Amino acid sequence: MGYDISFHPIDVRLAEERITPFLAGRGSDDDLDDLVADAVRQAKVRFRANAWGLGTSKVVDRADFDTSLYIWGRPFFVTAESPAAVAETVLRYTRADTDTVDELARTQLAQLDRALLDRVEPDPSGTLPADEHLATGFRWKLDLLRAAAVAVRAGRPTVRNGDDELAAADVLTGNAQFCTVEFLAALLPGWIDRGRVWPTELAENAATDGYAPLGGNDPLLGVLATEFPTLTWESNWTIPTNYAVGGYTAPTEVRPLRDWLARNAEPLAAVGDQWNDRAPVRRTLRKIDEALALAESTGTAFVEAAEIYIPIQGTIN
Repeated sequence: MGYDISFHPIDVRLAEERITPFLAGRGSDDDLDDLVADAVRQAKVRFRANAWGLGTSKVVDRADFDTSLYIWGRPFFVTAESPAAVAETVLRYTRADTDTVDELARTQLAQLDRALLDRVEPDPSGTLPADEHLATGFRWKLDLLRAAAVAVRAGRPTVRNGDDELAAADVLTGNAQFCTVEFLAALLPGWIDRGRVWPTELAENAATDGYAPLGGNDPLLGVLATEFPTLTWESNWTIPTNYAVGGYTAPTEVRPLRDWLARNAEPLAAVGDQWNDRAPVRRTLRKIDEALALAESTGTAFVEAAEIYIPIQGTIN
């Protein structure tokens, strides 16, 4: 199986203060309702912005419109050039709604070519689920992990998921970091790529000037490790398999990681995709740096992950 990779600015403070306490069973079941509502709003903005990107791809020649960057790369529909401008545009989208997203998308279209304003229409294909179904999609895993935590705390070995009885401790320890990143990505999106092209994989196979500022992802566990000290919690420093979270960079190390990537761009690009032996991954390095630029501008952390987004299944950023 291949890898659908993503690069994420991660609001680790939100994880520490709200997400992991919820997963640990603290507070009430509706404590994340406001965040879920925000995720629903952004899903509708994302769907409309992506429709503009798809509509543009039908009009513009592929040589002038890099779909791997503008559609299957950056979040929403962004055509800005500099990492700072890309990050600022993504933030504008995260604050938009269905009444303002079209104008924002049209400004991106004009940056590409003003002549396209009279030629491009949003691609009407696809249907977005109703708000309540979107909300369920965003929260059902979090609710399951919360139920698993309650079961563990009460000494019950299993938790019910539909018709299945699952080992409660395994549900919690095997999914906490992935589900946390998946939910946070609905509030602050990541960048998409494909193949063995995540930062720690490239770094491990390149002759660089030292170690990249990426380490274990245990900070994503927040309060869980201390509230359930008898459970065995994993901390990955790279992506070990599909559907996993890999290396993590704290907010204070985001700038050093950007500098390290810039200094080592040549050896990293020369590595290429170790899975498919493809061409150098310069576009990948651009995506990573843009995601880091957003993390730097928002004071958030950075993490690499696999299968947060699965474009072939319609799960995109």
